[in-house]
Amino acid sequence: MVLSVFNVQQLWPLTILVGIAVIIPILLSIFKIKSIPSLVVEMFLGIILSIIPVTNKLFTTVEGNITTLSPLPEGLYVIGMSILLFMSGFDTDFTVFKRRKKDEEKHLNPLLCSIIIYILVIGLSIGASYLLKDYIKGDLLIGISIMAVFFSSTFASLVIPLVHDYDLKDTTLGKIIATYSTISELCSIIALSVIMIILGVSANQSYIPLIIIICVYILIFIVKKFIKIEKVFGKKLEGIVHLSTRVTIFVLLIAILLSDLGGVEYILGAFLSGMLIRLLWPSHHANKLESIGYGLFVPLFYILAGFKVGLLIEHTSSFFSIGTLLLVLTVIALMLLVRIPFMYLLRYYKNKTVLSSLFVTTSTIIVAIAIEHISNETGLLDEKIVTVFILASVFSCLIAPILFANKEDFSEARLKHKGYIVEQSDFEEI
Repeated sequence: MVLSVFNVQQLWPLTILVGIAVIIPILLSIFKIKSIPSLVVEMFLGIILSIIPVTNKLFTTVEGNITTLSPLPEGLYVIGMSILLFMSGFDTDFTVFKRRKKDEEKHLNPLLCSIIIYILVIGLSIGASYLLKDYIKGDLLIGISIMAVFFSSTFASLVIPLVHDYDLKDTTLGKIIATYSTISELCSIIALSVIMIILGVSANQSYIPLIIIICVYILIFIVKKFIKIEKVFGKKLEGIVHLSTRVTIFVLLIAILLSDLGGVEYILGAFLSGMLIRLLWPSHHANKLESIGYGLFVPLFYILAGFKVGLLIEHTSSFFSIGTLLLVLTVIALMLLVRIPFMYLLRYYKNKTVLSSLFVTTSTIIVAIAIEHISNETGLLDEKIVTVFILASVFSCLIAPILFANKEDFSEARLKHKGYIVEQSDFEEI
């Protein structure tokens, strides 16, 4: 029997990734570059790493004709994505679900506005997907559904931190952007999970873990109605050093493993576990996990996500053709067009403010990566359109944060966030 021996030299990929994650914010600070978020640079450098032969060989393994990330980088990628989705779920603002007071009825309702916009975006996304029906190789209905999920999806894990960074979390507009992003990402992940179950993507699919997850969540929601869980256990957990962090990570890991065993995307478990912790334990700030996640694993995820995109481009011989580039531009245009419902906000905000909000909600990457996985397993979509979806997603994640970084676009909203952003005069005729 041959024993697998760990070699310290296998830590080179991790060392390079951490080194890049350290250098990027330092350089951005030295050159005083504030308009470009670090994640944009991280993804771009990930693409560069995939092009360099030495790092390409160091980070990848070849199985047949397929080049994939080696186990260590792939594990870091999974951990980073899971923590990112967990923090996205944890950042869910449940206050928007509370019943509004009578004196607030005349103001813009963030939850209702977000839901209506999302429903309209879904409808337009179905229409946009139908225009690309020629790229569907499998069932037409499922193909259009999965494309509609892509067009309507938003990367809440990117958008919500931006809302917080630019001091918009307490504004009505900030609540609309964050709530819409949360609803969009959650519905997209659930929809993809349902599609995976229907198509039988997982060979070892079992419904038992899914049933366990559903039952646990239902039980917790019921118990929470009668027992103040935070008051009973909160102080005890906080009293034991680091126990709250261990509990959080344990819940995250269990949710991820059960989701994967159930034949659905593990990111669903990560997202729901974040929402669960926030719902049960509102005062828990997850500071330590946030520090570990955003301080280490999330930057590594963005670099490795860029690396994966680089591998995809490398294996797509038709990428540099005029037809493919035009298709990428077409998909990007459709991603923007389906968000026309956001223009309703022009009634309350300036053009630049609404356009910045519209652009940032087009950011999506997780859904595109999940669609690639589903399509590779089932052959549902043409390989070309899957590649185009990922390239368009990368472009949206690179450009949208830069456009959103113009603080002056939201200056008026930020000044009025104490009493809702909506002008009182807008309702005098109602």
